[in-house]
Amino acid sequence: MAAFLFALGLLVLLAIVGLAFYWQGSIRLPGAAVSYGVEDSIKYITPRLSETTREKIGARSVRRILEWEMKFLQDRLGADSEQVVVLGGGAAIDYVLEQTNRQGFEYEREVVAEVMQLQAAYMESIGALARPVADDERDKMGLGDV
Repeated sequence: MAAFLFALGLLVLLAIVGLAFYWQGSIRLPGAAVSYGVEDSIKYITPRLSETTREKIGARSVRRILEWEMKFLQDRLGADSEQVVVLGGGAAIDYVLEQTNRQGFEYEREVVAEVMQLQAAYMESIGALARPVADDERDKMGLGDV
């Protein structure tokens, strides 16, 4: 009889530990991590492009622009962690235009800027951006107009 009660006690303990792990896994902390994916951003951006832009580029071009922008951001942030790097800023647009041109793709500046603006809207919609940089803040950082 003692062995039966001991086994029953272990079974109850196992159930309690299992429930504790389940409960811990279900807790959602405020400000949980946001996951950015290029695929999701392409699905968000492509249908929202203006009609004029949609006539010029498609999902492949959107991907190409986003990938070069991510490369730009990685390079800049890796080079100097104190440097101000703006998502969709003028320097990023210039970099994307230069790199895509080297690959044989010629995009208009307005097209690249629109893709980057929609990317920022996507990132804001998933909670990856707190808010856009205001004009007066852009001036203080020396960023000027895009």
